Amino acid sequence: MLRTSGLSRSLSLVLVLLFVGMIIIGCGRPQEGEIQKEKQRKQAEKSPSPEEPLIAFEKDGAIWVIEASGEGMRKLTPENDFLLGPWSPDGKKMAVLTSVDWSDYWVTGYAAVLGLDGTCKPVLGPQGRFNEEPGEIAWLSPEELVLASLDTIWVAREKGDCWSAQVVYTTGKSEKERVWHPRQGPGKGEVSFWITSPGRGGEAVEAQLVILSCKDRKSRKVFQKKVWASGQAPVDVLWSPGGKYGIIYAETEGENCWWLFDNRSEETRPILNPNAGDVQWLSEKTVVFAPQAGLDVPRYEVLDVETGEVKPFTDLPSWVNWIEVSPDGGKILLAKAAGEGADEYFKWDIYLADADGGRIQKLVAGVGDASWQP
Repeated sequence: MLRTSGLSRSLSLVLVLLFVGMIIIGCGRPQEGEIQKEKQRKQAEKSPSPEEPLIAFEKDGAIWVIEASGEGMRKLTPENDFLLGPWSPDGKKMAVLTSVDWSDYWVTGYAAVLGLDGTCKPVLGPQGRFNEEPGEIAWLSPEELVLASLDTIWVAREKGDCWSAQVVYTTGKSEKERVWHPRQGPGKGEVSFWITSPGRGGEAVEAQLVILSCKDRKSRKVFQKKVWASGQAPVDVLWSPGGKYGIIYAETEGENCWWLFDNRSEETRPILNPNAGDVQWLSEKTVVFAPQAGLDVPRYEVLDVETGEVKPFTDLPSWVNWIEVSPDGGKILLAKAAGEGADEYFKWDIYLADADGGRIQKLVAGVGDASWQP
């Protein structure tokens, strides 16, 4: 009996200890889980938000990106070789020029596509790599890159370790005509570009704005003027986000420099004054611009292109040379000329400000160009 009672007491004690141990272990698990969650939370705070756009810039011939918070700056490429081009519409890559050659103020390089992981793939045509100038590359879609070369428009698509280009349009008059400045839009699968005839120095040349459907290869000419051209054609077009309107810039013979093109009615009318500049669409019908950009006056206004109503944009420092508003309108990139020396020509110190112009912080100095991720 005594032996049986002792055994019972021992067994009871073991069961109690096991029960207490299970409680302790069970209580410990949530603590470990909370610790793990805290680590994940802190890591998430350090990581960039997927909703927060990046800013890409070129400095010392290398392409960099930085978070809109001003943190997380990293270099994607080696130095002394790259020039920044446009972002793809999905914001996952960008067009660049590689092996850049500076000849006075004439710049050329080989077209390529750069991923955010630093992977760089060349753009190839039937005769090899494309030697391009800045402004002669645009995106048709996240999977299609458009290039202007002599009298021909090309569309390149990713193919293995390169982007392969095919002809979608040619004037067939390489000695008489030149294509310039391809731009995405106005419609889906459409690209716009300019055609100019050759002219001698100081002579006006014919410039035509063409819209091409890359699907059926049909084109239409929507604007035509004589412009003063010496080297690159002084023409461009900025399409509204939905493609309803285009703001056309062309340095014409004694006329206005700016026009509004209605893509639905195909009507064109003068807009802005000749000294205006630094134009950017804010919505389908509003643009921000500097009315005295030609006089280096950093004052910006917002224009409703449908009603003609003009409102002040926001107060900005007197040193601002150009701005770029973020896609969500919450931040503004401010550019200040870096200096006047030969090595500083067309170099900018880049700052970031809130939409009201407040909380200005310097991001980086001596930048060649910078732009927001879409």
